[in-house]
Amino acid sequence: MKITIPHSLTPRRLVGGSIVAFVLASALVGYMSQIQTGSVVVPGSSGGVYGPAIPVAPGTIQPVNLAATTAATQAAPPGSYSTSFGGRMVEQEGDLTVQVADVKAASDQAARLAALLNGYVASSYFDDSGSGASIVLRVPAVNFTAALRNLSSLGSVKAQSISSNDVTEQYVNLQAQLDSYKTEEGTLLRILNQSTTVTDALNTENAIQSTQAQINDLEGQLLVMQRLVAFATINLQLAQPAQNPTLDFGDAVNTALLAFYTVTKGMLILGASLVPIAMVGGVAYVPYRHFSRKKPKSIEV
Repeated sequence: MKITIPHSLTPRRLVGGSIVAFVLASALVGYMSQIQTGSVVVPGSSGGVYGPAIPVAPGTIQPVNLAATTAATQAAPPGSYSTSFGGRMVEQEGDLTVQVADVKAASDQAARLAALLNGYVASSYFDDSGSGASIVLRVPAVNFTAALRNLSSLGSVKAQSISSNDVTEQYVNLQAQLDSYKTEEGTLLRILNQSTTVTDALNTENAIQSTQAQINDLEGQLLVMQRLVAFATINLQLAQPAQNPTLDFGDAVNTALLAFYTVTKGMLILGASLVPIAMVGGVAYVPYRHFSRKKPKSIEV
């Protein structure tokens, strides 16, 4: 009895596998060519990586009520500090997260509010989709509470925190050091006027310059501290509510057409690149096929 063992790679399987491999390779080649030309579109949550913000109907932003804060809109004098802490120097900072219908409109209103309270926008950042923003506001310390209250009316408050830092002792210590260096400067100036040799005069001048450098550094630290106390900081986070994803038939069609174009382009590129290889392979395959053609092996049982 003879059993014939057929070859596992039949012509039909070989052709089918070749077609599948060709299509996959074509898709890969087409995709890589799209990346090199910079034309690949990656869908995002808002229609694209840099898609437009969600449209909002006019009038959805609540108006800011400043009627209760009219008396608190006077700017604090330079270098002054709030007297609400018993005359102590306290740096105030607030963090506020508000969900709003329109981030751009809310940020404009926050800037106007800061200006009405004699403050200003220190920095602002908007994300690529336009659905979020981070804004740092500086307002006079006497208007800190009023600013937080009015900013909260921009939308729905999701988080709020207030922190304070008492720098009175640090300020007093720096001021004492400054007074000491100024006294030393006066003494050195008197010694310089009484110097009788060039060496003594040069040494005294060097000491005066070192003392004046210390004075300038301390005055700078005190000035920064005065400004931080006189103007409170508000870190405002604005965000639009998350939108439920919807099926966009137009985007689906565009994606399908892009995929078809990518695969077709890959086929053309891959086919053109395989023509020389196929020609060389065909020439080598004809004699190989002629000399290697054999019948399937048989096993006797």
